[in-house]
Amino acid sequence: LGLLAGCGYGLKPGRVRPGLESIAVPYFQNETSEPELEVSFTDAIIAGLIADRTLRYTSEEDADALVLGIIQSFRIQEVFFGSDRQAEEYEVRVSCQVSLVDRATGEVLVEPTTVTGKGSYYVSEGPEGEEKARLDAAEEVVRGILNLVIEEW
Repeated sequence: LGLLAGCGYGLKPGRVRPGLESIAVPYFQNETSEPELEVSFTDAIIAGLIADRTLRYTSEEDADALVLGIIQSFRIQEVFFGSDRQAEEYEVRVSCQVSLVDRATGEVLVEPTTVTGKGSYYVSEGPEGEEKARLDAAEEVVRGILNLVIEEW
């Protein structure tokens, strides 16, 4: 997955949890059969958090909190068929279990929560379309992570 540049996130109104200014994301665990998904997906999530700027992204050693994640499912499925009964549009879906942990104390700040993302692409877009759909799914997961660290007013 490439970088998430210029992503527009829609967050619920609120403020960042007190004492939470910096965040780090160790590589997610991959419980799917998709090889290397944890590397590309975690990198895309990190890029999205950096682009968002709600929290300062830093090293694990310097972070106030860690986003811990497990990629539980990943699938690509047909969503639209043409008149010839051939798939014309596919959807990428990913489901992650995400928690937020205070790095210094180990206290769980946000209990494990399922966050999902999806993106779609047309067959005519080729591999670039699938890549963009994966990025769109990662962007939705980033939005979900950010919503976990925002307290409602």
